[in-house]
Amino acid sequence: MPQRPVALSGFMGAGKSTLGERIARSRGLGFVDLDAELEAAFGRPVAAVFAEEGEAAFRAMEARLLRQALALPDRVVALGGGAIVDSESRELLKARATWVHLDVPLHELERRVALQGEGTRPLWGDAAEVTRRFEERAPLYAEAPHRLDAEGRPGDVALRLSQLLDSIDAPVEPPGPRPPERVVVPLDPSYEVVIGRAMNGLSDAVGGIGHGPIALLSDWNVGPLHQDEVLGRLEATGRPLVPLTLPAGEENKQLAPVTDAVARLLDRGWQRGAPVVALGGGVLGDMAGLVAALLLRGVPFVQVPTTLLAMVDSAVGGKVGVNHRRKKNLIGQFHQPALVWADLAWLDTLPDRELRAGLAEVVKTALLGDAALLERLEKEPDAFLARDPDALSDAVARCVRFKAEVVADDEREAGRRAILNLGHTLGHAIEAAAPPEQFRHGEAVAIGLVAAAVLSEREIGADKGLADRIRALLTSLGLPIRAPRLTRSAILSAMRGDKKLKDGAVTWILMETIGRPRLISCPVADLDARIDVLVDAGVLTEPGD
Repeated sequence: MPQRPVALSGFMGAGKSTLGERIARSRGLGFVDLDAELEAAFGRPVAAVFAEEGEAAFRAMEARLLRQALALPDRVVALGGGAIVDSESRELLKARATWVHLDVPLHELERRVALQGEGTRPLWGDAAEVTRRFEERAPLYAEAPHRLDAEGRPGDVALRLSQLLDSIDAPVEPPGPRPPERVVVPLDPSYEVVIGRAMNGLSDAVGGIGHGPIALLSDWNVGPLHQDEVLGRLEATGRPLVPLTLPAGEENKQLAPVTDAVARLLDRGWQRGAPVVALGGGVLGDMAGLVAALLLRGVPFVQVPTTLLAMVDSAVGGKVGVNHRRKKNLIGQFHQPALVWADLAWLDTLPDRELRAGLAEVVKTALLGDAALLERLEKEPDAFLARDPDALSDAVARCVRFKAEVVADDEREAGRRAILNLGHTLGHAIEAAAPPEQFRHGEAVAIGLVAAAVLSEREIGADKGLADRIRALLTSLGLPIRAPRLTRSAILSAMRGDKKLKDGAVTWILMETIGRPRLISCPVADLDARIDVLVDAGVLTEPGD
């Protein structure tokens, strides 16, 4: 049975992250570094957040992400040094986690920081302030139900922690199954998106598609987690199974792995009725979908999305493709799936940051045409962060229904479907201009949503306060609302290379109000001025070259 999450508290230098990662790896648990999650949520280092946002904003976000981190069992959470300052956070730790405080005397902490080198922890330059904080937090740390002497060699401390955890029995009852929901995408032919948790029936659903062998394409991240389970389910079809592994990550979303997979399947004598099943997130789904589109001019295709972003957006609609020289999705095709199987149980293994990135696409859909979903996001952000089954099921179903209606109206993005790119014009540019892996796709889209709202207020008379409302919502969901310093030339280059460029102009999706998007054409020559507007509004930090 799953166990409650383990939360490690301690003063700066106590070894929370090092010990947490070590004990998680040895026990086969997930690991969350709360400081790293905070940096992702703000899009900046912790020190910069303190300096620019202030401690109050930092602590509010810290408490929010702590609730998210404790929502899943079987993981170790390394807390920030001050995460226990908030009384509600301490009560949450007692109620939801196995809270262990790492006891290290101040003189030992000073020795460890000295060994790390000057500049690694700036606060330690002020000895009086360090002592004050250490003494101020001592009674708060004393509330931890479990304490561990964390002096000594890391291996010895890890052994003592493991022994302590073995003595604590804190099982968690897993959530029960919920009836699945089925949404029909009314194209010709139509297909179903099945949405539920821990659903049975995948083998029957896939077994009824096409004939001959079944290819299961995954990547080197998702494959080790879920490939064997899905292969086990598909064995019930009685058909030959061919598992293939593609490289993971946006940087590997290229044509070469796709053509290699096509060649390997053709070498097996692939037939036109033999389906391809995509098991993974948006990148894998796009690549596997292109494999299916290229094979014999098109074979049946099944999406089994394992991320929230893929479930609410990329798995539905048939847009498949790969990148070209850092420009996103320039090589691709429209190839509709025969089935989308969105099992919410896959989200239990999704890292917190990836879940938040997926919520950006949920916000996008709500802004485009679902006022009820927008209201629920604003009223219950913690429910979504904590993976509440009802909240996530409702969000996925609403997003799928909205996208199905838009895709049915404009399958090949000749008109209305372009509104689904809300937030993506600047979002894609940020992804291209920023260092690799600095922003997840959804994080960049979140910043793009703020940019679209700012431009909507200034250019088409949208309601004043729209941008602030979106900023507040995104912040409550742990998403960044501005990008750090990026070069102006890189941003402009990415926008000029956008696949939606037409007649020397970039199409922006703006909003007259919630639920009323409008497509606006912006000449390339005017892009520089728009960047200035976004810098003035604080969406972009002053770009330079």
